[in-house]
Amino acid sequence: VGTDDGLLQVSEDGGATWRRVEDFPGVPKWTYVTDVFASPREVNTVFVALNNWQRGDFKPYLVKSTDRGRTFTSIAGNLPALHCVWSVIQDHEKGNLLFAGTEFGVFTTFDGGGAWTQMVGGVPPAQVRDMAVQRRESDLVLGTFGRGFYVLDDYSALRGINAEALAAEARLLPVRNAYLFN
Repeated sequence: VGTDDGLLQVSEDGGATWRRVEDFPGVPKWTYVTDVFASPREVNTVFVALNNWQRGDFKPYLVKSTDRGRTFTSIAGNLPALHCVWSVIQDHEKGNLLFAGTEFGVFTTFDGGGAWTQMVGGVPPAQVRDMAVQRRESDLVLGTFGRGFYVLDDYSALRGINAEALAAEARLLPVRNAYLFN
């Protein structure tokens, strides 16, 4: 669990005992923990979004641990300077496919956080405070601070994007079969 005073509390025994984490690389002390996301793919991996807007610091802070919160590395990559991070989520099939909800929309990365791309096309520049993946349909659901929600229908085509696909002039990606109702 994360707290608004910059702490991450980790329990590995169902809440009987807790380990306190208060330092993250490149993140100022006391920075608000806005989201904690346990990987659905790797039992030891956790993602933490942090936000320091209360102190006039609007940098994106996003970190990852592969050892249950003992050590962290930044995965903020090239997220824009004034895009505080509010939420993070990982795809359940492709581990390097991540989504970050920021102050001004949602970003995706295909390489685990090295390079981020803003998702546009109908998503307003609003705070994306919460995200969920509907596994069966591969839908990404976004909850905004603007009291709205958006659904990216069947994002499974994004699983096929890699450095080669991004460098290509054009690429056709698979889509699921559409349903027809009379």
